[in-house]
Amino acid sequence: MSHTSGITLLIGAVIGGVLGWAGQWLLVASGNPALLPPATWGVALAAVGAILLALAWPIRTQVRSEKTKPPVDPFYATRVVLLAKAGAVAGSALSGVGGGVAVFFASRPVVLSETLIPAIVAIVGALVLMVGALIAERWCTLPPDSPEGGANMVPEGELS
Repeated sequence: MSHTSGITLLIGAVIGGVLGWAGQWLLVASGNPALLPPATWGVALAAVGAILLALAWPIRTQVRSEKTKPPVDPFYATRVVLLAKAGAVAGSALSGVGGGVAVFFASRPVVLSETLIPAIVAIVGALVLMVGALIAERWCTLPPDSPEGGANMVPEGELS
């Protein structure tokens, strides 16, 4: 398994930013009001990031335990790592959308804090989701099976 690359996250953020800004611009250009992201959007994204960490914690404790009685369930670990990878990409894209919305509102002739604060909350929540998903992805990395492989059986992405 390869970890989610930084270029993938960057591309997701750029595409999300362009779509967020262009969507707001198209709404305003067609005579409709611009959309404000609700404050609960950022809170919900941050909560999903925390849930991903909670799902990955049992795998981390089993992998790092010296005397692992129950083996790591590979199906559970696979599900969590796939959810974490999806969360990382979604978090980067949604932080881009929030950034695009923030840039749109900041570029208006009159800048109101009532428009920028929800966009910043959305960006922070999406970044928390992305970072939580990346940490969960690293926690779900299993050590190699060979005794001579890996840095003393420490999973990739973990610092000893």
